[in-house]
Amino acid sequence: MDILDKLIKFAQISGSINVQCKLQDSWYIRHERQTCHGIVHIVSQGEGYLHIDGMVNAIKLKANDVVFLPHSLGHTLTHQPNYKGPSKINIISNGAFTLKQCGGESPDFSLFCANFTYDKQSELFNNLPEVILLNLQDAALKPLLDILQREADDYQAGSANIINALLSVLLTLLIRTYLQQDNAQLNGLLNGLRDKRLYNVISNIIAKPEQGWKIETLCHIANLSKAQLIRLFNRQLGVSPYNFVNHIRLQKAAELLKHSQQSVLSIALNCGFQSESNFGKAFKKYYQLTPGQYRKK
Repeated sequence: MDILDKLIKFAQISGSINVQCKLQDSWYIRHERQTCHGIVHIVSQGEGYLHIDGMVNAIKLKANDVVFLPHSLGHTLTHQPNYKGPSKINIISNGAFTLKQCGGESPDFSLFCANFTYDKQSELFNNLPEVILLNLQDAALKPLLDILQREADDYQAGSANIINALLSVLLTLLIRTYLQQDNAQLNGLLNGLRDKRLYNVISNIIAKPEQGWKIETLCHIANLSKAQLIRLFNRQLGVSPYNFVNHIRLQKAAELLKHSQQSVLSIALNCGFQSESNFGKAFKKYYQLTPGQYRKK
């Protein structure tokens, strides 16, 4: 696995691209902010407006635009920039999708929506910006819309499995596409990865967080002095090297608690902790839950 693969695994993403909106005439759809929750809107037809909470001006959307809200920032979709609603939205089941419909059978504006959750300590999602705007002109993204449209227009056996599987592909491509942009606004770990002096250090820690990382080893990898490495970590990631290693170990442990049958002791040792007691204290401080409570929730 590469860095992005690992971070997506640690994020423990769950959700689906299971909502389709077909909207005509005057329409207004509101989404409230939720914790550890993200939303993606993929515009398949027409034009509309996106109102982001806290932003003065509405954003005009058109076919093939993608709105990626990693933290599900509160927002409204409308047919006109100043329309305040409300409008009657009919919600019905349509094969593998939940269909939100307003107006007649010939929509002016159509989109697919993905809703997903992730681990609250995810280094990946917590360090992405509030709003990411992309376009399906990217060669890798366009086929996803074609598949979604085909499954929505012609429901067949296995459609739900197909669209559920597409979520991971969609998020991976969106994040990869955004990270490749020169003007990407990144924080924490993602910002640190852009620093050539830190890239190999971060890559090695994420690949094997359980290894007994010593500051001298990390300094050797980065070809920096101890003072330089600590200063660079604090400036680019906002944490010390020691705390970063600990955070990645705990995120790996959280993923194993949810997705493996290993005992708490086994997970603790496999993630680089010296004892179950030491692991339990660190985990509770980080997640505000004991490992057992986290596994059950």
